[in-house]
Amino acid sequence: MNRQGWESTFEELAEKVIKESRAPGIVIGVNQDGKSLYRKGFGYRDAEQKLEITPDTVMGLASVTKSFTCMAIMQLQEAGKLSIHDPVLAYLPGFRTPDRQKTEQMTIHHFMTHSAGLPPLPVDLLAIKNSLLDTLPAEANPIHRFLKQEDQKPIHTYQEFIEVLSRVDYELLGSPGQHFSYSNDGYSLLGAIIAEVSGKPYDVYVKEHILEPANMPSSTFLLSDLPRFPDVTTIYHIRDNQGVSEVYPDPHWEDGPAVAASGHLNSTVRDMLNYAEIFRTGGMVGKERILSEESVKQMTRPHIQCNYKKYYGYGLMLEPDYYGATLLKHGGAIKGVAAHLTIIPERGITSMALANLVGTPVEKLSFAALNLLAGREADVPLVTYEEYRAATNRFTEYVGRYVSGEGMDISITVEDSVLTLVNNTAIFTSDQGAKYPLVQIAEDYFLASMDGSELTIGFTSGEDGKVKAVAFGYRQIPKVSYTEV
Repeated sequence: MNRQGWESTFEELAEKVIKESRAPGIVIGVNQDGKSLYRKGFGYRDAEQKLEITPDTVMGLASVTKSFTCMAIMQLQEAGKLSIHDPVLAYLPGFRTPDRQKTEQMTIHHFMTHSAGLPPLPVDLLAIKNSLLDTLPAEANPIHRFLKQEDQKPIHTYQEFIEVLSRVDYELLGSPGQHFSYSNDGYSLLGAIIAEVSGKPYDVYVKEHILEPANMPSSTFLLSDLPRFPDVTTIYHIRDNQGVSEVYPDPHWEDGPAVAASGHLNSTVRDMLNYAEIFRTGGMVGKERILSEESVKQMTRPHIQCNYKKYYGYGLMLEPDYYGATLLKHGGAIKGVAAHLTIIPERGITSMALANLVGTPVEKLSFAALNLLAGREADVPLVTYEEYRAATNRFTEYVGRYVSGEGMDISITVEDSVLTLVNNTAIFTSDQGAKYPLVQIAEDYFLASMDGSELTIGFTSGEDGKVKAVAFGYRQIPKVSYTEV
């Protein structure tokens, strides 16, 4: 591994990311064979008070939490308390979808692999306090398209979550196991199963069986715990101030006990590098066995394709051939959080990057560090794409408007013979109304350069051959209009 001079090159890049993203603070750590190779913070955990961000700064993990949820499920399977192939209804008898037969076929495995058939839904918005969507005007809130006003009540318990979910107006994407579509709702329900089977609240189970034995003393689901830590980030958000975009401190962290399993663990780079050892070693952190080798293998197996040349295991994404090794990764993004966990087990490499502003390209920064450590140029892309001749005669089939229950609203148009994605909402990106040309890379797959990253866009057709959804942000977003918007 060529390390000469890589640190200064990487730090120049990190400073550039800080400046361009306007993130107050970014922190990254890289371990080799369980030992610290590089740990450094850039910028501030509190920009107003000039408090530096460090590897010990407590920050949100968002969806990086999902591997903890799957690990808890695997532990319960090892204990003989459940099987990942058990039907969901065996543990959540009140769970309902619009199709009873398909509901009966849904298993824990389907929830763990985002393949139950659930489209992006707005239910968890009722369970999350202080979410990004709380700032939307009523007419723009996506929940009104899917749920009657009288059913829009705050959700505090799993029972309430399941009851509201049963009233949402939607169609399943297909049969269980047929389609990958990232589902926070499915993971929240995994938290309900963990609580039901273990007899303990989800957060208590994870604390006792993962956080404590993995030596993660600064990790917690409870916002009430944060004052006891000496080094905690301020979270930041972007708002429009008389036509000027500004980054400001937001004191309101997202929180929701009923949906904690989908993305509400808080931790540090130091703690997360301890956690990553579980996947590097086959289940161990130091002398503590957290998970069996077989369970680790099951978690890191490519169960379903989630995007072009990408696969999903249990709470982790996989690249089966990353320069001759296996790449495990997962990102996270909620208000005040940008997170990215990376593990290359065969190379003994683990890394964790965190920022306190959503949208900060911490994944790009993580892979720049891995490239430099391996003697590659920092900007070598994660995936290379073969030259593909665009099937322009099919473009009109993609054209239309696509809307999800989580608030994503995009249009696909053809402009000057180029297929183009139009962002109709500022929920997930800061550039409402922006247009992104799409470059075809395979049949029904396209590439877009967005917010400094290359994103893969795919289209899914139904049994009738008509395009019914766009795969964007790992979600299947249903088509609502077959005419150009």
